[in-house]
Amino acid sequence: MQRQRKFGSVLRQLFLGVALLVFGVSSTASAQETITLTAGSPGGGYFKAAAAFAEYIKADIPGVATTVIPGGGWANVERLDPTAKLADVAVLENALASMAYDGTGPTNKKYDFRMLAAIREPGAAQAVIVDSAGVASFEEIKEKKLPIRIGMFERHQLATGQALAVLEAYGITEQDVNSWGGKVVYTSLGEGVRMMMDGQLDMWFTGGSYFPHSKYIELGSRKPFHLLPISKEVAQGVATKFGQEIMEVPAGVYAENNGQNEAYWSPATILTFGVRTNLDDDLVYKMTKALADHKKEFWEVHTMHKFYQPEVAWKNVGTVPLHPGAARYYREMGYMP
Repeated sequence: MQRQRKFGSVLRQLFLGVALLVFGVSSTASAQETITLTAGSPGGGYFKAAAAFAEYIKADIPGVATTVIPGGGWANVERLDPTAKLADVAVLENALASMAYDGTGPTNKKYDFRMLAAIREPGAAQAVIVDSAGVASFEEIKEKKLPIRIGMFERHQLATGQALAVLEAYGITEQDVNSWGGKVVYTSLGEGVRMMMDGQLDMWFTGGSYFPHSKYIELGSRKPFHLLPISKEVAQGVATKFGQEIMEVPAGVYAENNGQNEAYWSPATILTFGVRTNLDDDLVYKMTKALADHKKEFWEVHTMHKFYQPEVAWKNVGTVPLHPGAARYYREMGYMP
């Protein structure tokens, strides 16, 4: 409880830092080096992960102050640009990082940054469909040209790009869905689940989400549902496109919540910390060590952080190379060859 109060206090201080930044006022002494971390929405899981890491950096590296700013997605990648120097650390999904580094993202631009650690357990593609829709597979949708109504995150979201890629692998495009009398709705998860409960959508499809997810459990309290299976071949093809590994989602994830699924394959979407390429090697070494030394505290910030283990944190970061400072830490500890 004391540790939670301490972290809450730190988080409030970081929110204050964000406000000061908005008005152009520095919250740290000019004599200190300031590490800027760009995360997600204030109060969200990505922001809390960055805020915790900021606390460990400040506590363990003398003369270094930290600031956490809200962000997300491609904005975080842009801020790591070595010339812009708008951020030193960014919270990034491994797939998004791979696309940015390889130049296969929506901007068709190659971004220059490096990786520090994989920090959060994998999320999986989940095609959640109500039983009343009477649909058992993606193949059936294609073969029968079913007028399926599909909800997804907003278009710019990585999870949406992955979901669309899975559909395309089964020979289904958004244009096909529209021509069959269905539709694709881009909205928030909360609104999408509400629309399913109200009979306005048949399916919610995300390219990456942790499981069992509370929103799908909520759906199960109102309607029986199931997950459409994804073949290993399709999962591997989409994962390769996004620079990911694949994982097997176990059967019966929602068996106790009015939902059913057989075991199926999915790209594994893993959250990481990326860093600016020209950040000092010794500093990144110390930052990597600080995260490792505080791993048990980091686990308490979010249950999914228990995935973070220094011994394997250098893996599952996508196609982006590790920062030399981070790689030196992992090698010195004997974690990495």
